[in-house]
Amino acid sequence: MKRKQYFTFRSLALLGALAAAVGFSSAAQAGKPDVISVAGNKPGSNMHAEITAIADAASKKFGMKIRALPLGNAMGRAIALKKGKSKIWMSCSAYYTAFEGIGDFSVQKWGPQDLRVLILANRKANFSLATARKSSINSVADVKGKRLSWVVGNSGINMQTEAYLAHGGLTLDDVTLVKFPGYVASLRGIISGQVDVVMAANSSSATHEIAASPGGLKWIPITHANKAGWAEVQRLAPFVAPVKITSGPGLESGETAEVGTYPCPTFVAYAGQSNDEAYWLTKITVEAWDTYKLAIKTAPYWQVDTALKSRFAVPYHDGAIKYYKEIGKWTGAMAAHQKTLLKRFKVLSAAFSKAKAAYSGDAKGFGAFWADKKAAALVAAGF
Repeated sequence: MKRKQYFTFRSLALLGALAAAVGFSSAAQAGKPDVISVAGNKPGSNMHAEITAIADAASKKFGMKIRALPLGNAMGRAIALKKGKSKIWMSCSAYYTAFEGIGDFSVQKWGPQDLRVLILANRKANFSLATARKSSINSVADVKGKRLSWVVGNSGINMQTEAYLAHGGLTLDDVTLVKFPGYVASLRGIISGQVDVVMAANSSSATHEIAASPGGLKWIPITHANKAGWAEVQRLAPFVAPVKITSGPGLESGETAEVGTYPCPTFVAYAGQSNDEAYWLTKITVEAWDTYKLAIKTAPYWQVDTALKSRFAVPYHDGAIKYYKEIGKWTGAMAAHQKTLLKRFKVLSAAFSKAKAAYSGDAKGFGAFWADKKAAALVAAGF
């Protein structure tokens, strides 16, 4: 009788432990979304290859679906996010212009957007000015008077275009801008002969197309020794940094190029977006890395320790911060910078509201009016 009672109590104890484990597992899975929609780029871009690989890994490792929305330009992706058609925006640099309320976002219907970062791909590849290998353009100064690509609805790319021109003492008035509906289309403008200079990444498949075309490809140096030039680059595009590339399209064996780069792509969402979705997309990108790392060449940039070395210019989402704290990656320095960026957004938001209320001119003149008010507000707040 005692032996039977012993087994009964032991069974109850095991059942209790099992129930507790199941309860813990359920709690850990609480809030896990079935589907997360992400607005990204069209096929032919690195961004599309990356979201495809991460989505496949999410399905295999977590049984979750990432629904990618391929849209041609950054403004289209921003609109999809704002209207709720996507929960996450996969952006390269336009999210920064949206946060600041500049470029395409300096109009009255937009202004500073309360965006938050989930994770940044800290790429070591470049993103800078390129031309045909047979071209006589060998420096930024040589771009004067030439045809330069301009991507409609992508103020992030265009901001960098202007910044690199400044490295050589040029402005947009010194070139002829040729408009394209998207990044990949702008790259192919070199092949078709529509432009002389484009903004390109040496990791992009479309850049390989240019290099393989009859005209070939070469990189216009953004020389690192030109400190004054780089000060201008970073004044106009604070997230851009110098990088040296030694391989890839546009480089012959043994060649190197001093150019520029920035973290790209970045997953961003509005501050008010569900913490669960921000948490899980961050978790998927980090923990499914071993599953997708062989599927894309840019995988090393997504590895969490590399990614978190990126200098972030837009605050992190609370859901992402929750995950980084769980894995012990959220640092005091990151928290301090987060606080500064949150303060900056409050200043931007308040200044934009005042600018809208005070402005009485036509829509075309608002951007310049807002730029002055923005600059004054930031200086007054100590930025």
